[in-house]
Amino acid sequence: MRHRLPAIALTAALAGGVLLAAAPAQAAPVQPGAASAVAATDHRADVVRMLHQRDELLDEAMRLDQLGDHKAANDKRYLAALLQRMIDTILASEQHG
Repeated sequence: MRHRLPAIALTAALAGGVLLAAAPAQAAPVQPGAASAVAATDHRADVVRMLHQRDELLDEAMRLDQLGDHKAANDKRYLAALLQRMIDTILASEQHG
């Protein structure tokens, strides 16, 4: 349960951020082609942010491993893997939709 709670919190926070970032683009009356371009730009910014967070988590995991705290390092790697799955999902939805 200790592994799942931070993961669930991280997933909820990131999903909420993605939804909040996309909401203003949908609320504004814009040409249909321009709206999809704006939404794609928002998703790219989210992906870049998540990639940065993933890299920070992996760096922190490596540092914790070097200090001998392998459990905390595994927790960081688990969160990084969740972020990677979210990134993959966003990129796949952009390719198919």
